[in-house]
Amino acid sequence: MKLQALLIVNHKGYCWTRTAERQVSSLRPKYLKAALRQDVGYFDFNMISISKVTTTVSSDSLIIQDVISEKVPMFVMHVATLFGAYVVGFLMLWRLAIVALPFVVLLVISGLIYGRAVMGVARKTREEYNKAGTIVEQAISSIRTVYSFVGESKTITEYCAALQGTVDLGIKQGSAIGLAIGST
Repeated sequence: MKLQALLIVNHKGYCWTRTAERQVSSLRPKYLKAALRQDVGYFDFNMISISKVTTTVSSDSLIIQDVISEKVPMFVMHVATLFGAYVVGFLMLWRLAIVALPFVVLLVISGLIYGRAVMGVARKTREEYNKAGTIVEQAISSIRTVYSFVGESKTITEYCAALQGTVDLGIKQGSAIGLAIGST
C-alpha cells in the first residue's frame, strides 16, 4: 500500500513538473517575441533596459513554471482535503462540523494576509534581482573596459550589495510564512 502511494505521488509530481516545463518552453519564445515586437518608444517611455527585459522574461517564466508545477497541485490537494474532511465530518458528527465551520473563515483570512505579504515581498525581490541583473549585464557588455580599469572587484562588490537586498527580503518572506503557519 505504501509503495503504491509512493509511486502515485512521484508520478503526480513528475506529470505536473513535465507539464510546467512544456508550457514554459512554449511560452518563453512567445513572450520574448511579444516584448521585442514593441516599438523603441515603449522602452524609452517605460525606461526599460535590455537587461530588464531578459531578466523579466527569465524570472516570469520561472514563476509560471513554479505555479504550474507546485502551486496548482497544492491548491487542488488542499481544496479537495477541505471539502473531503467536511463531507466526512458531516457524515460522522454533523453537530461538531457545524461548530467548526466558522473557524474556516479564520484560516482563510490568515491565508489571504499571508498571500498579500508574500506577493509584496516577491515583487520587491524581483526588483532587487533586476538591479543585480543590470549590474551583470553592464559588466558583461563592457567587459574590456572593466578589465582594463581593473574593476572586477568593484563590480563583484556592487553585485553582492545588490543581492544582499534579496537576502533581507528572503528573511522577511520566511518570517511571513512562519507567522501565517503559526497563526493557523
